[in-house]
Amino acid sequence: MFFGSSLSVLAQNNTRSPYSMYGLGELRSQVNAVNTAMGGAGMAMSSQSFVNVLNPAANHGIDSLNVIFDTGVEGKYSQFKSQGETQNLNTGNFSYFSLGFRINSKISAGIGLNPFSSTGYEINSTASIDGVVDSKYPLNIIGTGDISRAWGVLTYDLLPNLHLGARTSFLFGSVKQTQYHNLSGLGNTSIYNETTNYFHNFYFEFGAQYEFKLQDYNISLGAIYNPGQKLVTKQENQTYNSSGTIMDDDTQYNGDFKIPEEFGFGIAVNSDKFLYLVDAGLQKWSDYDYKVKSVELKNTPYLRLGLQFTPSRNFMDSYFQKVNYRIGWRYAKSYLEMKGNQLEEYVVTFGLGLPIRNQSSRIDCAFELGSYGTTASRLIQENYIRLRVGFSLKDLWFQQRKFN
Repeated sequence: MFFGSSLSVLAQNNTRSPYSMYGLGELRSQVNAVNTAMGGAGMAMSSQSFVNVLNPAANHGIDSLNVIFDTGVEGKYSQFKSQGETQNLNTGNFSYFSLGFRINSKISAGIGLNPFSSTGYEINSTASIDGVVDSKYPLNIIGTGDISRAWGVLTYDLLPNLHLGARTSFLFGSVKQTQYHNLSGLGNTSIYNETTNYFHNFYFEFGAQYEFKLQDYNISLGAIYNPGQKLVTKQENQTYNSSGTIMDDDTQYNGDFKIPEEFGFGIAVNSDKFLYLVDAGLQKWSDYDYKVKSVELKNTPYLRLGLQFTPSRNFMDSYFQKVNYRIGWRYAKSYLEMKGNQLEEYVVTFGLGLPIRNQSSRIDCAFELGSYGTTASRLIQENYIRLRVGFSLKDLWFQQRKFN
């Protein structure tokens, strides 16, 4: 709809992407600042100094006396390009909250909350009345809304070096689109078409991690699986005029939207100073029949690479020798294919892990330089810079105090 018009896109809420008008909106990153700085990789990492949400089995790394609290925020600057025009926009959002802890020597747990997807756009275009000559009028389309994810996870140490995990997530939220047909220039009453979709349901994820030593390297293998789940959807449609008179009102229930099946694998190789990460996986969005002209949902393969360098872990060394220096790269195909073009994303990442409180807690900063979409076929390309700042606080909550 908006690809044939001029590039006039404003946005609201937690995204400014015009692509967020399709499907479930713009899918938000589910990882924290540590993983973000390393290309989003980490399926084989354990939760030793932060809560790793990439794998439900990762919490085995939490010490029996420690509780880890993570939270983060992010800011994003985007430049959209299409048909020789550009527009610059920015956003700032809450990113994540998570808490990880041990229950006993074999079982650890965690809870968390983060955005799952966001919708936010304003499209200014024109339309005309079918069968009426010289009936062109302004059409304004506004989309807003968010879907959030609340989750809980359990990890079980089946063997000293084999760990299994399961996470239950509850998705909830709504997405609203309002179409304003400005018919005043034609001598008619303007019309509003408002559609609101409400989503909710549980879905499950499973994971495993296996650790072993090879010469001087500590190696971990990770795997995840999500069987997919349809979302319970209620759609409310309302049409009213500029005076507020309701012309049409109806509610429908369906299960058209779904969380796709996903599987992924990762490896982590840890030496004295270096940590190497590789993740790869696939989300099977093509199983979903999306009924929008010129738009199809496709499978989304992804590849993520990460590297961390820590000069020293000695408490007595200088501060900057104890800092974690991180870089990464990731590639993913979008779940959207438009006009025969499956959208792609390329991202380069880097960041720092800054120790505080005698190295038990950290401030993590991650930068992403990314490109999403294409200008081919009159589509829109987004180039962006994103900063994510996370706070990982590690404390001794279950230590028994002794008094003389």
